[in-house]
Amino acid sequence: MHLMKARKGEVMNDKIIPIVKKIIKNWPAYRKFVENNITNPSRIESLNDLPILDRHFIANAIHTVPLFKVRNIVPSSGSTGTDFSFGLFGDVEMRKALAAIEDFLENRFNTKNKKTLLLNVLPGAISLQSSTVSVVSIGIRMDIAISAIKSLGSSFEQIIVIGEPLFIKNLIEYGLQQSVLWKYLPLYIVIGGEWVPESYRGYLESIVGYQRVYSSMGMAELGLNYFYETDETVMLRHLLFRDRRLLKMLFGKTDFCPMLFAYDENEIFVETVKEHEDAFESIVLTAVNSERILPLIRYKSGDKGKKLSRSEINMALKAVGYMELLSTPGAPILAHSGRGKSIWGIYPEKIKEIIYSSNEIASSTTGNFLLSHGGDIVKLEVQLKQNVHSDFTLEDIYSNAFYELPVHIKLYPFELFPNPLDFERKVQYVFEGDSCKERRGEKAELSVEV
Repeated sequence: MHLMKARKGEVMNDKIIPIVKKIIKNWPAYRKFVENNITNPSRIESLNDLPILDRHFIANAIHTVPLFKVRNIVPSSGSTGTDFSFGLFGDVEMRKALAAIEDFLENRFNTKNKKTLLLNVLPGAISLQSSTVSVVSIGIRMDIAISAIKSLGSSFEQIIVIGEPLFIKNLIEYGLQQSVLWKYLPLYIVIGGEWVPESYRGYLESIVGYQRVYSSMGMAELGLNYFYETDETVMLRHLLFRDRRLLKMLFGKTDFCPMLFAYDENEIFVETVKEHEDAFESIVLTAVNSERILPLIRYKSGDKGKKLSRSEINMALKAVGYMELLSTPGAPILAHSGRGKSIWGIYPEKIKEIIYSSNEIASSTTGNFLLSHGGDIVKLEVQLKQNVHSDFTLEDIYSNAFYELPVHIKLYPFELFPNPLDFERKVQYVFEGDSCKERRGEKAELSVEV
């Protein structure tokens, strides 16, 4: 594996190097990896001196750590292919994760002082625990989620729903069919697990009410909720989405608005590195914790993005006529641009942005689509919702919305869409060969019946 240079201006956290040296000393598998990839392991002075880890290394590394100390194992989504990696968490990490979730809930939703019902509609075995809220672990069952809200919601001062974007979208729409008056509920939504456009927030909040939708980001190997939105990042992203002058000033030539997250640099150190001819920099993470069962040192997860300083954001705001928005000092800011995959320069992130910018389009589709190329055209296949049928009017609405992109659009009835949507695994929006073909042969499941 070749080394990659961190982008110019990267600041080294003094806490990291002693941690890294301790890990090299105590973890033979990582020590061997370092020795095979750098010239002089004894002269490590910064993270730039170390090789980049990828998911393949992590998937094999689980067999080289003391598994008997593990208290929780979280599988990855498998979104990069058929190989899965795992996050391994011991007692110390479990306590830290619980504390991080508690802090997020208390700081964002004042859960210490408000009776709170939390609906966990995350897929699979992803669990949430809290000492300040009442947690209902539901998974991907729309009928049970709606029943819980109707039956239990009135006993609480607020309701928080945590889930992945496409499930949440379809849950909220299903609730409308079940006569749930979302805007009159003390409801908040936290989404994670997938890149979403700012227009997604706008679409959902048109149904559930203003300032009700927030995003967070984590990963199986790292843990949940390491990256989170604040009032500042929400306001900034809204400005970036509306004002393409500001977007261009901060991100150059990009046709969609990245997600913006704050994070605690005492817990996670972030680099962004440029590789080959990639349009976006890769996000590289180092966990600032010497007691992790499975250490992460310069781990490249596959996500793309860019670190931003608060001063450069404020300077860009002033340059286009706004007041300074971000306080200084403050938590560092990470812009997340998705996975960096495209078909001939057309990114699924742009497709999502357009879909949710139109209520007519957003309400007609499950949010599931596939970008691919056939001959000399880029194909955009879109799955319509159950009981929504394509006609000339709907086709014109889609054509007009996507007029700026050279794509050939095909609308599929729900049951005929070639890439099933079951909410258990990440959607592959860009055709990726065999891994995508596997899903084409599966039966679609989106039932909300018992």
